[in-house]
Amino acid sequence: MKKFVVALLCLMMLLSLFSCDMTEDKNISQTDPEAPKEGENNDTVPSETEKTMEIYKAVINGELCVVDENLGETKLKSLRFPSNDTSLDECKLLTKAIFDIDQDGNSEYVIQSPDNEYIILRYYNAKVYSYYLYSCDFYNFNTDGTFYWCNSPNTVGMECGLSKIIFDGEKLNTKSIYSLKYSSKYEYFVGGEAVTEDEYYDYRSQIIHKDEMKFSQFELTHSYPITAERAWNLANAYWDNQDGRSECSAGTNWTARIELIDTPSSETNYYRVAFKVEWSSNGGGEGDECKPPHSIHLHDQILVNAFTGEITTPACESGSKCISVEEAIEIAKNHEAYMNGDTYDKYNEENGYRFELDVNEAAPDHIYVIVVLKYDTDHYSFHTRTWIDKYTGETVFSYYVNGKG
Repeated sequence: MKKFVVALLCLMMLLSLFSCDMTEDKNISQTDPEAPKEGENNDTVPSETEKTMEIYKAVINGELCVVDENLGETKLKSLRFPSNDTSLDECKLLTKAIFDIDQDGNSEYVIQSPDNEYIILRYYNAKVYSYYLYSCDFYNFNTDGTFYWCNSPNTVGMECGLSKIIFDGEKLNTKSIYSLKYSSKYEYFVGGEAVTEDEYYDYRSQIIHKDEMKFSQFELTHSYPITAERAWNLANAYWDNQDGRSECSAGTNWTARIELIDTPSSETNYYRVAFKVEWSSNGGGEGDECKPPHSIHLHDQILVNAFTGEITTPACESGSKCISVEEAIEIAKNHEAYMNGDTYDKYNEENGYRFELDVNEAAPDHIYVIVVLKYDTDHYSFHTRTWIDKYTGETVFSYYVNGKG
């Protein structure tokens, strides 16, 4: 009997040892070094900015509506630019910028038309609101939400200034930073209050230097392997990332702009991209910083294949749509008449004018340079020179000895 009890105790001790080993093995197997500890969550929580961008993406894709003051809740593609009643769905060559207009920590999505009209998308109280800004209201956006505006590029009746966009709940308002007005004399304002000329320029000198917001290409739908934004980036790289480069010389600023001027169609498979140069006053005169460029010169252009991204230079070959020299001369005649307020018929040899292709002018290959000669006493002498794009027929630059230009 004693032997039986001893054997039973030994068996129980042995089972106990196995039980402990199995428990330890179980505890070890449940300890995962990659598993989150108690009270921790390894899932990345999107920031408010990321959430807002996802909302904008859903609006662009047509999954969510916007709240428009005129149309109510509607799809983004149905919004229309006021000046020509063109819908976003119909409009080509759109650009976009994403930045925090009112510095509240949430970015706005700004869509720009080729005519410099703007639609602003703003995510507020779980809805996306849309607002319109007209090109006549302002010149350009700055990264701090301010914008320059000028109701007239001329001196007579001029009113110019710097303002800032302010959101008040669902409404968009503007706040004047500084402005000047001229009719018979100059009047100066800071924050909407009249000030002296010295006070105005002292305040203006402290804040005049603003960083302009850069816009990039925008498409509602992508129809080709190379998107418009990708084509623009390829073109900008081709021209050594010149977009936005600016220099000042002899009282004038010039700024390089890379712009899409045509998109692929059923007849073409390329984007046409232009290198343009804007010329503007450097802020030395009254309201100069508020005025749009006084001239824009088309310096160069390329084609970007919409399927491969290959870059080529346009060529006027047989079967292309390039205008002829004769057509360029007719365009130059119309331009001459327009600039001088005259009739087209005035500009012929009977009235002392001759239009010729200037073969010696140092101009890009895609430009016809038409020189206008005028008979003076006993010979023809140089009068004006006009640059005309061979591919579009656009007058891109003019040099005038007298008159407008």
